Amino acid sequence: MQAKVQEFEKAIGAFPRCRIGVVGDLVGDLYIYGTPTRLSREAPVMIIRHEREDFFLGGAANTVNNLCSLGGQVAAVGVVGADAVGDRLVQALEKKGVRTDGVVRSPRWRTISKNRVLAGDFHTKKQQVLRIDYEPERSVDAQEAELVRRAIAEVREEVDAWIISDYGYGTLSLETLKLLQEEARSGKRVVADSRYRIKEFRGLTLVTPNELEALSAYGISRIYNEHAARDLVMDVGTRLLEDLALPAALITRGDQGMILFERGQMPLDIPISGTADIVDVSGAGDTVVATATLALVAGAGFANAARLANLAAGIVVMKPGTASATSEELKTAVRALDHKPG
Repeated sequence: MQAKVQEFEKAIGAFPRCRIGVVGDLVGDLYIYGTPTRLSREAPVMIIRHEREDFFLGGAANTVNNLCSLGGQVAAVGVVGADAVGDRLVQALEKKGVRTDGVVRSPRWRTISKNRVLAGDFHTKKQQVLRIDYEPERSVDAQEAELVRRAIAEVREEVDAWIISDYGYGTLSLETLKLLQEEARSGKRVVADSRYRIKEFRGLTLVTPNELEALSAYGISRIYNEHAARDLVMDVGTRLLEDLALPAALITRGDQGMILFERGQMPLDIPISGTADIVDVSGAGDTVVATATLALVAGAGFANAARLANLAAGIVVMKPGTASATSEELKTAVRALDHKPG
């Protein structure tokens, strides 16, 4: 175990030298907190007195945030609108030292945002009572897609790897995907996390779908028991390697951990890190793809990259809201392995 801990610490120590480009759907997450006061006279709804608001980076921007928290150097590529949320999102990225000249500002695009209203008394935990999403009504148009590809071309020599963070809002056009597939063919690591289109991501370095995304890609929408789910994941993971011509695929399974499928190797079952009493899974997939990519660029193999991603996810799911893991938290989790058997 000591040797493995040293390998992990070496990889984490190299994170600040890793340069990662992130292409995908940039999202602003707004959390509005308040106290319920009374029923409205206008309608049978609760009136909530506003207390405060918190703004977080979501979607592909949360992947960027995770990379920054872990010490990586990041360039963001995506589309935001010429609106207040877009301003706020870009400013938040710049505050973290992210390169943002690849973020296209389009007056024809509505910045994606998810506004959550949480209510509760002063001495109780506030619960989400409403979510309002602002979404673009279309995918990027030809001009916006061309600007995204130009942004990729401008930074391609300055990044060691790409992450595709596709939440299904239409930022990633087919032409943009082809460009990133060319990057993978040239030898650059390209890792993808896609909610709905994972089977289109052929020829990349690694894909990191969750269990539902992987099964849905093969038309499986209903699972009758946990044992059946595991058998299906084992089958689908193997098929992903072949169908997409991948070196590896990492399927995350919530409180059941992860399974790594690597070409020429037996599937690697990685149990959940920490406790199964998960607080919030929001953004955990972003943590996984960010950590795994950094680890690969830092010289780790797929197995150790997956194990580090699992440790980072175990940190994030114990935090409320869209969260990230820091390099210090990850180091602490790694050192704790010294006190575990095996």
